Amino acid sequence: MKSLRARVLLLLVGFGLMMAALLAIIMHASVRQYYSDWMYAKNAGFAQRILEAHPNLWRDYTRDPAGFGATLRQYTLYAPDTGLYLLDLHGRVLASAGETQPFWGDYRVDLAPIVDSMRADPALPIVADDPDFEGKTSLVAARQVLHQGGPRGWLYVVARRTDLGTAMPALLRSYAIRTAATVGLMTIAIGVLLTMAMMSLLTRPLTALTRATEQVRNSGFSDEQCGGFFPDADRDDEIGRLSRTFRDAFDRLRQETERVRTIDSRRREMVASVSHDLRTPLTALVGQIETIRMKGDSLPADAQAHLLERALQNAQHLKRLTDALAELARLDSPEFRAQPEPIAIGELADDVVQRFAAAAQEAGVTLTVEYPDGLPLTRADAALIERALANLLDNALRVTPEGGHVRVCALRDGGGIRLEVADTGPGVPEEDQPRVFERFYQTSRHREHRGSSGLGLAIVKRVAELHGGTAGLRSEPGRGSTFFIELPLAA
Repeated sequence: MKSLRARVLLLLVGFGLMMAALLAIIMHASVRQYYSDWMYAKNAGFAQRILEAHPNLWRDYTRDPAGFGATLRQYTLYAPDTGLYLLDLHGRVLASAGETQPFWGDYRVDLAPIVDSMRADPALPIVADDPDFEGKTSLVAARQVLHQGGPRGWLYVVARRTDLGTAMPALLRSYAIRTAATVGLMTIAIGVLLTMAMMSLLTRPLTALTRATEQVRNSGFSDEQCGGFFPDADRDDEIGRLSRTFRDAFDRLRQETERVRTIDSRRREMVASVSHDLRTPLTALVGQIETIRMKGDSLPADAQAHLLERALQNAQHLKRLTDALAELARLDSPEFRAQPEPIAIGELADDVVQRFAAAAQEAGVTLTVEYPDGLPLTRADAALIERALANLLDNALRVTPEGGHVRVCALRDGGGIRLEVADTGPGVPEEDQPRVFERFYQTSRHREHRGSSGLGLAIVKRVAELHGGTAGLRSEPGRGSTFFIELPLAA
């Protein structure tokens, strides 16, 4: 019973059988009640017609009490199973259409049910004593016998065909059983047809959903048209909501898969780039140290000092590279979150510029900062913004020739704040501009020669993303470059 359809059909068949049994019981009771009502109405009408045809019935009895039973037998000639009696007002049997019973001497019919029923509703069937069987009750009908304007007794009719189990006509029993069986079978048949239609209505979209899921799985979550695999997503019902949920889940999985693939590609690229970038200064550093160790005593002092200076430069380059790698790994961590607080971007830029003033003076570069009064506060992580701005300033000072100018500017830009670092260096070639923020990408031999790690701009871009902003570049070869960070006021 692993099939949903088989389970539903089995449940429906069981329900149909239960309904058939219940209907049989209801039909049994209904037919019995109908037969009882019919028999009572028949016997009550029978008694009423006798009284109407013989208004002097009590006088006829008083004239011949012993022979009155023969008169009653004439009335029941065509209904031999009907008991007909004449009772006095106390329930004593005065005459009968049948045989005289030996216990009638002290026997009294209980007339209380008849009196109570006649007062409440004369049309309701009455169950009272059967005079022919002491202690037994049957369906009865009774009418008062009047004489000279007053009641003298009761014309008492007993219907002995009301026992459904023993005396009810076989035709009616067969009718009840056949009707219940027919209704039960019809219930099962209609239920099976409705269930098959319902199962088809339900399983068709579920089958389509299963097929769509298999297509998405076989595509490796790489197909951008995953949403087209779910044709029922536009339905405004449970199937539609389920399809939309699956579609959204697969879209999210596809995005996550693409993100993982991108991260894995970046990781492999980073490992290759790191290996290359570390190998060059490490090889030079090892060679310089080996030269000093093996030939230090025979080298002139100025040669030794030159080798030591080069070794120190390579060691410092390695430190900058490892520090940048550690910083970028920290910023890329899923657990890392920026800690924004209201800060004055202009004052923060002024502080960073002051830290680079000595380096700019040593390089012969003019360094200035500009920001308007009343620049609004923005929520940002001050440490991260300082790090990004410092990276931009370091790059600008390294590429700007002596006598050049580096300008830092903070300004209001639409709904946010823009930080700009403009230099008068050689600029960035057009073919390199789309990739300057990629990790380990070097835009020129000049930048590589001056000791760039290739990670500074990647850190700038990551800081901007953590604040919900963007990083960009405007540059014309030979006329300098302007790097900028755009931050929303409510970052």
